[in-house]
Amino acid sequence: MNVNAYEQATCRYERRRASTGRWAVLHPLGHAEFAGLACSVTTVRAWARDLLTGRVDASALDDVVLLLSEVVTNSVVHSDSGWTTGGSITVCLGLGGGMIHAEVIDDGSATSLPFVRATDFDSDGGRGLLLVEAMATAWGTHHDPEAGTAVWFHLPTNETNRTDRANGANGPGSLSN
Repeated sequence: MNVNAYEQATCRYERRRASTGRWAVLHPLGHAEFAGLACSVTTVRAWARDLLTGRVDASALDDVVLLLSEVVTNSVVHSDSGWTTGGSITVCLGLGGGMIHAEVIDDGSATSLPFVRATDFDSDGGRGLLLVEAMATAWGTHHDPEAGTAVWFHLPTNETNRTDRANGANGPGSLSN
């Protein structure tokens, strides 16, 4: 049975969503499938900006767009999504507990899993997940043979939440791993 790209993305998204408890406390805002091509990074940024404008403050919006750019670029460069014809990346965004939840699901790789790489001072790349680790309040990866590999991260929705998190405050409805 041949499944079209939209149905495949919906199935991959729903399988991923069903396999994690993170989505239980989140309000999904949207998910979309993008080609596993470098030019998709710009499209993902515009899609995320459109979806989140008016829902989060400008600083949080800039942060999530930056981190999505890094994670989507990693998917294109390091996963089968960018190496195989017809490869795709699914991006999911949600809100909950004063946090933005972003998740990038790709086709995975037979040779590696996402991890923070040690980089040289003068290297051109290798800092994507380092930025995610430094800026996100939480992040992680998950590999499912059917759904693919997901990299997710949380960011505060506004400056007040960002300050509270930096000071170690966990209010009602806060997200934890």
